[in-house]
Amino acid sequence: MAQWLFPFCNRGFKTTLKLFSDYKVEGRENIPESGPMLVASNHLSNLDPAIVAAALPGPPVFLAKKELFKFRLGAVLMRAYGAYPVDRKRADLRALNWITDQLLIEHRIAMVFPEGTRSRTGGLLRGQPGLAHLAISTGVPVVPIALTGSENLQNVLKVVKPTAILRLKIGKPFVVTESDMRLSRRRATDVTREIMVRIAKMLPEAKRGEYSDQCDIELTETVEYVSQ
Repeated sequence: MAQWLFPFCNRGFKTTLKLFSDYKVEGRENIPESGPMLVASNHLSNLDPAIVAAALPGPPVFLAKKELFKFRLGAVLMRAYGAYPVDRKRADLRALNWITDQLLIEHRIAMVFPEGTRSRTGGLLRGQPGLAHLAISTGVPVVPIALTGSENLQNVLKVVKPTAILRLKIGKPFVVTESDMRLSRRRATDVTREIMVRIAKMLPEAKRGEYSDQCDIELTETVEYVSQ
C-alpha cells in the first residue's frame, strides 16, 4: 500500500505538536523493534490516529469509517495516508481481511481503536471484537496505548494548531495465549475484555469507563510478548 501522503502529514503534525501542544509519550521502549504488530488505543477525537501515529516508529495502516471515502478526492487522500474503509454497522470481513494481509504479508503496523467509535464522555467504551479476532487469527503482538487530553481536538483543522495537553502511555506488548486459538464468540469476548483492561489500567481511574471495576481481573487469555 503506497502511503505517499503520510510522511508529509506526519512530519508536519509533529512540528505543530511541538509548537502548540504539551505532548509527552511514556513507554516508547515497549514497542517491538521489528515485525508486524497491532497498536490498540482508546479513542477520543478525530485527530487520534495522527496523535498515535506520531509516536510510532513507522507508518501505520488503519481502518476508517466508510463515510470518509464517499467522495473520490477524499478516498484518494485517505488511502494515501494509510486508511482503508470499514462499515461499522456490520461485521466487515473485507476490512478485516485487508488488515490481516497488511500484518501477515506486508508485515506492517496496524493501528486499531477497539471501541469502534469516539468516546463522547472521555471514559473507555466497551470494546468491539474485531481486534480480538485479529489478535487470535494472526498471533502478532498487540501494543496497548492509553491516550488522554485529545477530547477538544474534534475538528480535523486543529491539526494545524493542536492546543492540548496530550499524554500517551505505551504498555508492554502482549499476545493471545496459544492454548486455544479458536475463533468462537466466547473466546473473542474474553480476549476483548483483557485487551481493554490492559488499556484501562494505564488510564486515570476516572477515564476507565466500562472497565473501571474490572482492572483487577486475572489475565488468562493474554501473556506478555517475548521477542524472538
